[in-house]
Amino acid sequence: MVSLEVKVIDAGPAGRLNPVGPVGPVDPVDPVGPVDPVDPVDPVDPVGPVDPVDPVGPVGPVDPVNPVAPVEPVGPVGN
Repeated sequence: MVSLEVKVIDAGPAGRLNPVGPVGPVDPVDPVGPVDPVDPVDPVDPVGPVDPVDPVGPVGPVDPVNPVAPVEPVGPVGN
C-alpha cells in the first residue's frame, strides 16, 4: 500500500476575496418571443442483451513512491 503524508499550511486570509465595489443598475431585458412547438421524437428501438464481461486479472504490486520534498512556507497574502 502507498501512503503519502500531507501537511496543511495555515496561510491566513489567503482564501478571502478582495471586496468588490457597488454594481450599477442593470438595464431591463426585452421579453422573449413565443417558442414554436417541438416535433414528437421517434420511439427508440429496444436494446439487446449485453454479453457478460470477462473477469479482470490480478493487479501486480505497485513500486514504492519516492518521498516528497518539503514545501517552502507561504508568506502572508493580502493587502
